[in-house]
Amino acid sequence: MVAVHDMDLEKALRRLGIYERLVKGAMCCMICEGSVNLENLGALMRVNGKIKVICDKSACLSTAMGMGRALKE
Repeated sequence: MVAVHDMDLEKALRRLGIYERLVKGAMCCMICEGSVNLENLGALMRVNGKIKVICDKSACLSTAMGMGRALKE
């Protein structure tokens, strides 16, 4: 897991090409499929070369962490 300081978050999201979609709330959590924006962004995950977002719900973050471990094995 990589942490990004709030001051660098916008820059990182722009580099990944998802900043505008997050600002608009046009992205969905890969776990619960709820809308994700800058206020409730919990994590980012690369799956099959694509960036996926995870909301800040503890259940979604926990599930994503488990998936991340499984993908590394």
